[in-house]
Amino acid sequence: MLGFLGLFAVSLVTAGYIVSTFVITTDVIEPFEVEYAILGDGGNYVSGMGSCADYNGDWSAIGDIDVGGLYAGEARKVCAKIENLGEGDLDYTFSGEVVSGLGNLVECTYAFGNPSVTGTVSGLSTVQVGALVNVAGDAAPAIDCEVTLAVDRS
Repeated sequence: MLGFLGLFAVSLVTAGYIVSTFVITTDVIEPFEVEYAILGDGGNYVSGMGSCADYNGDWSAIGDIDVGGLYAGEARKVCAKIENLGEGDLDYTFSGEVVSGLGNLVECTYAFGNPSVTGTVSGLSTVQVGALVNVAGDAAPAIDCEVTLAVDRS
């Protein structure tokens, strides 16, 4: 045991001597600014209405919004404009998840599914991507389905 202690003491002496140190203090800042738009008129979104990448209309930081009822087979294209304020390339996921339905979460989940789009936003640039929120053609009627749409950095 004494031999190990001696070896340990010698290794501490020969490990090195710190000449100088310094400390940096910084914050981590959220690089993404996200705004949303919903494509489609009062009825249905169809592919001829354009893509999110081509959309030139108004964007907003939408909170909760009630789009009214959608019939089976109808859709809305929900677009996200993701601006990367940082210089590093960052991966994102724009996804939708059915989180509730008045006594019928199973029906709501079947009707809408959980759409998802992934990609990368280069540093100091902006992408406009979209997820199609489409009601299945054979969906049963459901009340107050809530679909949470979110942009996550990964």
